[in-house]
Amino acid sequence: MRHVTFAELSLRSSPVHRTDPRTKLVLLLSAVVALSLVRSPSPIQFGIFWLLLLGIALLGRLPVFRILRLSLLVMTLAGFFAVVLYAMGDRQRALTILGKSYLSAFSVLVVASTTTVPALSAAARYFRVPVLLTEVVELIHRYLFVLVAQVQSMQVAFSSRGGRPGRRAFHASAGMIAVLFARSLEKSGRVFRSMSGRGFTGRLNAYPLPALRFWDAVVLLAGLAILFTWSKL
Repeated sequence: MRHVTFAELSLRSSPVHRTDPRTKLVLLLSAVVALSLVRSPSPIQFGIFWLLLLGIALLGRLPVFRILRLSLLVMTLAGFFAVVLYAMGDRQRALTILGKSYLSAFSVLVVASTTTVPALSAAARYFRVPVLLTEVVELIHRYLFVLVAQVQSMQVAFSSRGGRPGRRAFHASAGMIAVLFARSLEKSGRVFRSMSGRGFTGRLNAYPLPALRFWDAVVLLAGLAILFTWSKL
């Protein structure tokens, strides 16, 4: 359900949405690199970075609390390494990993909520990212819609037959997963045949990128300057 929400959010209108996807992609990668290169950001640096992202999310008219909550999901992975480091006595590195992971996830979610996947894919192609890689990402993203639709259909069928969460449902989950992927594979085959019947030749149509505007260049330079200044604090 979350990727559907992001797809809907990315179609809204705001100054952030109207910013060129190439500008947003460069700033996203620069932000992640800046977070990685700064060895031990201070609490003030973490706070400034968080406030910048929060301001962008508000300017983009995004559901801020939902984005903040979803950003915490990265802690399920980063938290394991943080706990290991904390147990070894390296408290500073543990907190740094958590902070960097959270802000990186926050950055990605803000960009994903204000830019469509085809636009990001076209921006990546503009910077000579291999076409095969961008098309695989697009197809996986579209296949997720098929997968979610099948999950919803199976949930309705499970509930209509008196299914209840519990031990018996847990034991049946393995079989449900197998059926889910079998039905999804079958439906994806029908989708592919439908696309082929409409002229699909194995190469997705490229998203038309407009010419870079003066405003986009200003945003890019200002963003890079802010990140450089932030890394020197």
